[in-house]
Amino acid sequence: MIKEIHIGCASTNTHYGKRLDTTLVKLNSKANFSALFTSNKFKSAPVQICLNQIKKKMKGEKILAINAGNANAATGRKGVSDTKKLIKEISNLSNIPTDQILPFSTGVVGQVLDMKSLSKGFNESFKNLNKNSWSDFATAIMTTDTKSKIVKVSGKIGSKKYHIVGVAKGVGMIEPNMATTLSYIFTDLKISESFLKKLHKEICDKTFNAVSIDGDQSPSDSSILVATGLSEVDAKKNLKKIKKDIYSVFQKLSEKLVLDGEGSTKLLKITVKGLSSESNCKKIAMKIANSPLVKTAAFGEDPNWGRIIVAAGNAEIDEFNMEKLSLKVGKFPVLVNGNLSKKYKESQGQKEFRKRKINLELSMGKSKHSFTVIGSDLTKDYISINSDYRS
Repeated sequence: MIKEIHIGCASTNTHYGKRLDTTLVKLNSKANFSALFTSNKFKSAPVQICLNQIKKKMKGEKILAINAGNANAATGRKGVSDTKKLIKEISNLSNIPTDQILPFSTGVVGQVLDMKSLSKGFNESFKNLNKNSWSDFATAIMTTDTKSKIVKVSGKIGSKKYHIVGVAKGVGMIEPNMATTLSYIFTDLKISESFLKKLHKEICDKTFNAVSIDGDQSPSDSSILVATGLSEVDAKKNLKKIKKDIYSVFQKLSEKLVLDGEGSTKLLKITVKGLSSESNCKKIAMKIANSPLVKTAAFGEDPNWGRIIVAAGNAEIDEFNMEKLSLKVGKFPVLVNGNLSKKYKESQGQKEFRKRKINLELSMGKSKHSFTVIGSDLTKDYISINSDYRS
């Protein structure tokens, strides 16, 4: 779908049996990219290496190297050394300099890499370059995900076409401040590196950075946006449409993350508006999304709107004013300026909470600022999955 993006995958035959779990993605020499990483102070070895790599000007062909099953985090100097050894091996295979290779790992924290199996896996991945599909790529980066996550969008301006493809993984330990889990979005559009970075950050803040499943941030969170520059479409002259299409890929991937959240049965879409800043709106929306009481009410399909208001009040926003607060569950007004709506019926709330996607809207003032967060419910399966994750 996107020329000059070559994908090779293989299986190490370890954590996931014969399932694909190692990937190499080779980028063309003209490709520009933007990389965003976890702001967790505790960073995995691959993230540490990537942050050093991107400080330099990366020119020419590049490779993304990804393994699933082991996060290579909390592994000290050995973790960094092992990753560098794998990068060197990939460099020898591909004749691409080591400083043009970016490593990514996801999985269990605190375990050293199985170098023998990974070396074999990446060797096979290199042999398979240009043989594997986007679907294979999406599968190979999964950990506790139950479904692969892939979104494709094609656009046309006049007679000229462009394409955008995104893959992502992650179902738990998700509340990023810089990216989220692992996500890779590619387009054949020609976009300058400086603008690509600006666009990436802006869209991430509205999508991946507005997702929370359990309030915990991974040490491996990484997001990559690549533009190969091979499409004939003039991105600058068609910025509004192109930005909308790239945003849609990020947004759809974000929703897929939540809907496949560990044990998730519901998607909560929480919009807060009317406060003096977007930041304050986001704080309250995140507080609601991370409230165990709100999340369990969603799982039980109980429209306990009092829990929503309590969570909002706990966000410690000084301008919070109950007399200005209005709440909608779906399209139904529950509170209007702090007073219970005379039209609201419990059956209306129950109807909304039985849906797979639950929309909550809090209006807290008259400003035009707003922010939307998506989250999940908290289920028995989430506890089961995370209580025996390593067993």
